[in-house]
Amino acid sequence: MKRRCVIENCIGETRAAVYEGRKLVELFVRRDSDANKPRQGDVYAGRVSKIDQSMGGAFIDIGTKYDGLFKFTNSPNAPRFTEGQLAEFEVSKATEIGKGPVLKFKQLTKAEKVGKLAGDDLKTSIAKRFANIEFAEAAVSVIDEATETELAIKGGGTISIERTRALVAIDVDKGTAVSSFEVCMAALPMIAHELRLRGLGGLIVIDLPNLRQPRQRNTVFKAAERAFKDDPNNVKLAPLSRFGCLELTRYKPELSLDEVLNNRIGSPTTETLALRALRQLEREGRANPGAKLTMTVRHHVFNWLEESELDWKARLTDRLGARFDVIAGGTPGVVTDR
Repeated sequence: MKRRCVIENCIGETRAAVYEGRKLVELFVRRDSDANKPRQGDVYAGRVSKIDQSMGGAFIDIGTKYDGLFKFTNSPNAPRFTEGQLAEFEVSKATEIGKGPVLKFKQLTKAEKVGKLAGDDLKTSIAKRFANIEFAEAAVSVIDEATETELAIKGGGTISIERTRALVAIDVDKGTAVSSFEVCMAALPMIAHELRLRGLGGLIVIDLPNLRQPRQRNTVFKAAERAFKDDPNNVKLAPLSRFGCLELTRYKPELSLDEVLNNRIGSPTTETLALRALRQLEREGRANPGAKLTMTVRHHVFNWLEESELDWKARLTDRLGARFDVIAGGTPGVVTDR
């Protein structure tokens, strides 16, 4: 299958959209502010800080906020470690919020201190994930609407997606649709697509409309298997429960799109709003060459821009010239003055 990736290098973040044929299948955002966070495939020099035989592993200091977790079973060829020993480790699962990454042993090292040794940028990471993928540079605006929590099902019904600390809860509501069975059959391909698109994973529970007939329940489960068949991440499905819930796990090596863009209640973070405003300002500047630009943002967004280590003023000046102002208060937006 022909794959292509549209990638956009913005101020403060890189955005990418992957297509299979004409179908959008995956979205990525990698932020400058997260440059030091461990990602899948990164290689670190790490020091064994604690061996925990009860969990069959060790905690590894890699120089980040949280120690990495190394399970002995993940690397059967690893040497017998002692506390304080240095080695090279590869990140097999990226940092979750409030947790360290999962590591696997790579080799012994001559490094004298802990820290990152190697890692890929977003384009290289995607190229490794999909062989022979083609790249093009263009705006990736679809990301701004990609974390909506409620979706309409064609023919009636809705899908609600809620990310909690323990799992992803998905509710399929029949609404005004006539047939619960038809709603289930229409919802499952949509859910599989959305989980992959947003990078959601871990434990996922889907509450489906009630189906009483065993034949219909079996058909719905088979439809779920088909829906997830082409997912490149490992997906494991459990049979429908007696209460009509479908439980599954989906391997999640990176933070989801929602975790990058939004806070715990699903609203855009201040950083998301600030970078969105910079993209809008740049678009207006390119659409109106030579015009004076004034962007108005909320006070908390203005404060984030002023206090950020991101050198956005210099980078925006390189792209547009010194013809913009950013002010706080009033209605957010960009005003052009020719």
